[in-house]
Amino acid sequence: MIKNKIFFFTILIFLSQCGYQTIYSNKNLNFSVTQIKILNDQNIGRQIKNRLGVLSSNTNADNFNLEIDSKFEKKTASKDKQGNPNVFNLSIYVKVNVSSESGIEQSKVFSEAINYNNSENKFNLKKYEDSLKENLTEKIIEDLLLYLQSISVNKSNASLKGNIGYTVKK
Repeated sequence: MIKNKIFFFTILIFLSQCGYQTIYSNKNLNFSVTQIKILNDQNIGRQIKNRLGVLSSNTNADNFNLEIDSKFEKKTASKDKQGNPNVFNLSIYVKVNVSSESGIEQSKVFSEAINYNNSENKFNLKKYEDSLKENLTEKIIEDLLLYLQSISVNKSNASLKGNIGYTVKK
């Protein structure tokens, strides 16, 4: 009994000291989101806005204004012999227009999709669809953060040419 307590206490100490940090913390990002405009699907847009809202505090960075146009589609992927839906496909599309004070104006479309089986219990099916929608939106948010990070990098006037090294653009 005492050995089990010592073992669990030791595991607890090791797990609490593993050095966990969030991937997209404010100190690692060199951009800030100042304004977010939501079009179409308000639930997806609100989830993105809540997640990106914490990125508005970085003052020494590129300030981005985002326009988020989102939608989701639920389609029947297959049916049984009687014509009842058997498998559904849930797709989420998010088009983001990015503009900044430094002159960056870009647009990109992010999409995620998943197939899932039908259920007899429609209440549980609706809850499952909502959780899938939330998870797919989280994946899109991660892709969006990577995209914003990639376009906010301070560009130099050097370019890489073959194995020679850096050369100055003219």
